[in-house]
Amino acid sequence: MLKAEGSRLKAEGGGEQTLHPLASSLQPPMSLKSLEPRASSLERPKVSADVGVVIPAAGFGRRFGGATRKSLARVAGRPLVAHALRACVGARSVGWIIVATHQLDVAAMTRVLRAEGIAKGHVIEGGDSRADSVARGVAALPPEARWVLIHDAARPCVRAALIESAIEQARRHGAIACGLPAGVTVKSTDGAGQVRLTLDRDGLWFAQTPQVMRRDWLADALQRVAQWQSRQAPASADLLSQFPDDVALLEWAGYPVRMIPGDPWNIKVTTQDDVLLAEAILQAQSSRLKAQGKSTTKNIRVRALSPARQRARDCLAGAVGPARGLEL
Repeated sequence: MLKAEGSRLKAEGGGEQTLHPLASSLQPPMSLKSLEPRASSLERPKVSADVGVVIPAAGFGRRFGGATRKSLARVAGRPLVAHALRACVGARSVGWIIVATHQLDVAAMTRVLRAEGIAKGHVIEGGDSRADSVARGVAALPPEARWVLIHDAARPCVRAALIESAIEQARRHGAIACGLPAGVTVKSTDGAGQVRLTLDRDGLWFAQTPQVMRRDWLADALQRVAQWQSRQAPASADLLSQFPDDVALLEWAGYPVRMIPGDPWNIKVTTQDDVLLAEAILQAQSSRLKAQGKSTTKNIRVRALSPARQRARDCLAGAVGPARGLEL
């Protein structure tokens, strides 16, 4: 998702503040002044496992294809979601993990957690939309979880170091989203492909997960959505499903969200071709850990491919290796 810095509230004071585009039409009854983060509540505490992770994994992934749900598809020798789970377990601030999956996959997802030895994980039935699955996941967390971290099941290459960094920044600012500053020209077009606007890429970010936020902020934003929805006609569109990512809900409710640098290798698997790059990155990460003498719980295994796709993956593995100079 592409985010513009001007469409978010800043944690610092000063200057005119602009709400998320949805806010101008929905107008939630929110006093912006009262929502400024208070230093006393956002001071960095001693490291404790007070973060609950929610992984929405109920979508089928139509662009991915295949006979199984994307989160359960095999990538580098294990289900796609298992890679994200392992990274979350490796983050010392994480105390609980909730996986919200489709009702038909609860048993299969439970077996994944058992096979990966994730004792702090729990599987629940997700909702009809991503946002609904996140809301159910938050409700399933214990009261001790003061912070909520949301991560895509389809981002298998996330590292525990990025998760910890995101949590640390969230403790300072209240809510953060990882992302990459836009490095390409972005154009807006109409339905016929005619360019309507060329955006200034300064201040534009491509949003990733993890996204971390205060639980009370998220709970309040969800409550406000429910209140707004209750005042609409029964046939009106579901507001919760209209938010393009998780922090957009906070933006709509008036809470400040900070963008922080993510990881270029923290890719999202959307199509089968993305599996090639994801497996190459995972293989390079595994090789790096072995070179450092750090053991991994399981070896990375990649699927047998046609000669052409094997060559493509080998090229990708070389591209994401140390020769590129980017830390894996």
